[in-house]
Amino acid sequence: MKEHIINFFKGIIIGIANVIPGVSGGTMAVSMGIYEKLVDVIGNFFHDFKKNFVKNMIFLIPLGLGAAFAIIAFSKLILFLLEDYAMQTQFAFIGLILGSMPFIFKKSTEKGFKKSYIIPGIITFAIGVTLAVLQLMGVTGNPVESFDINFVNVILLFVYGFVSAASMIVPGISGSFILLLLGAYTAIMTAISTLNILVLIPFAIGVALGIISCSKLIDYLLHKFYGYTYFAIIGFVIGSVPAIYPGFSFNLAGLTSIIIMVLGFVASYFITKYTNK
Repeated sequence: MKEHIINFFKGIIIGIANVIPGVSGGTMAVSMGIYEKLVDVIGNFFHDFKKNFVKNMIFLIPLGLGAAFAIIAFSKLILFLLEDYAMQTQFAFIGLILGSMPFIFKKSTEKGFKKSYIIPGIITFAIGVTLAVLQLMGVTGNPVESFDINFVNVILLFVYGFVSAASMIVPGISGSFILLLLGAYTAIMTAISTLNILVLIPFAIGVALGIISCSKLIDYLLHKFYGYTYFAIIGFVIGSVPAIYPGFSFNLAGLTSIIIMVLGFVASYFITKYTNK
């Protein structure tokens, strides 16, 4: 029961992360030590279905409930925090990410280390920084405030769901930021906060298929190219920090942001240390 409660709260953290542009739910899953198991369970969900169904659902249900609860319950709150307390909110997630890095580095070398592992790390770090630059330059799609339900928009919603879900599975790439680049972030967040079912159904179907297909790919890479894949993940995670960084002000907001970041770092470090023994 204790493990299920812990997974529920891990799901909440992943759900909140997926709401914030620039913050990756995959990164938070890595930081909490459940990423490998998560992509393995999702990617191989239909393998030995009868044998593994109950075990898989016992693992997935608390995480899924936590994530769904966070997305629905906190979508308006996160929008408010990003609007009025952007610096403190983003610094909190920077602290959570940095605090998990010792665990991620340790995890990446469990099966040995080669100098060539650094190459995919450099490449993915460059991709993460590029996304940060795009965000800084304001290179986004034409923002859409809402969707009218017609055939074209249903297809678009499915594609948006698929692309954002596939990207959110990759640590360091934010599904919400991809939606921002596509110009659909505001409309999707509004649909979630108002429970607009007609918009959410095609989007959710795209999300489900995106998560399953991308999980299968990453699960394969972790089994066949463990070190290379993990260092690619490290590059994405470190490269995501500039995308989150909101700037800094030498005032009370800046001071509280630093304090919150430190608290986030300490919390993340000890959570990953004591929940992944």
